[in-house]
Amino acid sequence: MPAEDSFLEDFKRVILDTASRCRNCNYCFTVCPVFKSARGFESQTPSGMLQSINYALRWNMFEREQGETLRNLLYLCTTCNSCTLLCKSKSTGVPVSDAIQAGRKILRERMIGPLPQQRKPIKNILLYGNPYGEKPENRLDWSLGLEVKHLPQEKAAILLYIGCTTAYEPNLRKLGRNLVKLLQMINADFGVLDGEVCCGEPARRMGDEGLFQELMGRNTDQFKSTGVKTILTVSPHCFHTFNNEYETMKGEFEIQHYTQFLTKMLKKRKLSFKKKYSQVVTYHDPCYLGKHNQVYDSPRELLEMIPGIKMVEMRMTKADSLCCGGGGGRMFAEVEEEEKLSEIRVRQAVEVGADVISTACPWCHTMLQNGVEQLQLTDRVKVMDIAELFCEGDPSISGI
Repeated sequence: MPAEDSFLEDFKRVILDTASRCRNCNYCFTVCPVFKSARGFESQTPSGMLQSINYALRWNMFEREQGETLRNLLYLCTTCNSCTLLCKSKSTGVPVSDAIQAGRKILRERMIGPLPQQRKPIKNILLYGNPYGEKPENRLDWSLGLEVKHLPQEKAAILLYIGCTTAYEPNLRKLGRNLVKLLQMINADFGVLDGEVCCGEPARRMGDEGLFQELMGRNTDQFKSTGVKTILTVSPHCFHTFNNEYETMKGEFEIQHYTQFLTKMLKKRKLSFKKKYSQVVTYHDPCYLGKHNQVYDSPRELLEMIPGIKMVEMRMTKADSLCCGGGGGRMFAEVEEEEKLSEIRVRQAVEVGADVISTACPWCHTMLQNGVEQLQLTDRVKVMDIAELFCEGDPSISGI
């Protein structure tokens, strides 16, 4: 059997097995962000999406109109993992999110998926190594003027994998520069990769398994050529992908999100800040850091190191956090919603009196900033990454 056909059979098995074990208990309705933001149809729920692709496979319902309806449904999912976590704790423990993503891969192979707006980002990843269509030679422009090692020509113990969004989004380039400042402050031996390309996560979430596999091989070879032992990521999506989905890297590297690394390192040192922070800050848990990988404490611990900061929690937090709406390929497409998830989340922050919504994900930052602007609340609340908040206090190491 050709490798492509073998992939398809694997995807079908995931869907059919998951659907057969689903009890349609509807617990997943209660935590699904899509159900919260869309029209409230049963089909717009995890179990509804699961059964839709299940019956499409069983009855071969992939003709033009049927296929497009199924595509528009499955690509609503943000892949936040809430349904899978709840099913594990309350019901039969089926991997609902995995089955929905397997359905997308089948739609992609049948040339039905992804959504029309998502086709260009996939093509851009293939041609340019990033979903934005930016020139590869400009990928490290964010670091111009900084003294940073360039791997693999130079050697370092740590690779700072900056990711596509931080590299190319003008409003987020300062995030990369702030991280360099913090890593240099603790004398970390790190560098950036000259040939960095996309981790492949957007391609996989949008259903292009072949492109993901190609990028996994390319990145693994590049990482091994550097000789590093640790890889730090800016994006939780890269962190999750390298840790859990790169079969070719198992056991080769220690993968850490930057909040984990900095929290561990700064606990050992005596920090001093030139500026005291006086505003109220709430932390938004990125789904791929929190619900997918249970990293809840280190970002909060890092924030609490900032003097004068007042931390408050929104009513949906940690494992119950509300998705910003950008995951699962939705960064690259507008979907039908009664109320945007990013706007719901911004309102929740305002409810608890937050002056700043802090997060540790470039996509969450973008989505939440869009929410603030759409609600015309730019004079009321700011969106800031943790590294940006930390650096605003002008920190330094004053001793061990």
